[in-house]
Amino acid sequence: MNPLIILTAVTAPRDGERTAAAIRPIRATDLDELSAMYRDSYADSLPQPPDRTDGWINALLDGAEGRHVPEASAVVAGPDGQLAAAIIVTEPAPGSAGDWDSVIAELFTHPEHRRQGLAEELLGHCLHVLYSLGRSRVAVTVDSGNSAALAFYLSRDFRRAADDVDVD
Repeated sequence: MNPLIILTAVTAPRDGERTAAAIRPIRATDLDELSAMYRDSYADSLPQPPDRTDGWINALLDGAEGRHVPEASAVVAGPDGQLAAAIIVTEPAPGSAGDWDSVIAELFTHPEHRRQGLAEELLGHCLHVLYSLGRSRVAVTVDSGNSAALAFYLSRDFRRAADDVDVD
């Protein structure tokens, strides 16, 4: 497995532009659809073992990796009403080292809705909400082999943290 890279960014209010996507909070009724969308989003390279994917979203929302921050977590539905993209934000896991106070645990888009700017909309929403909650820095961990994710975050003012993680 590739080493993981930790990227961080300063939270910030949104500039004058408003989102075109219909962003809304994650609801309890979204869990099954979120899990299915997560599997579809990573069909070729699930970051979780296949037997863990069904419970992974539930575990994140239940605080398995740090307390869930529901205000900054959100989904976007496509024109058909199906979920198209999601972001799940947590506090750092207990015992985590780093100068960030929030973590983007997951940001994923269903393959049929990629290249529409939905991840960017959700990330902007997240950074704005975290800023309004008084949180100053957010981190995300990215597989070093995921060049698309690295390019996405680096182009949005995320910078590499000093303490990356090696995973066997």
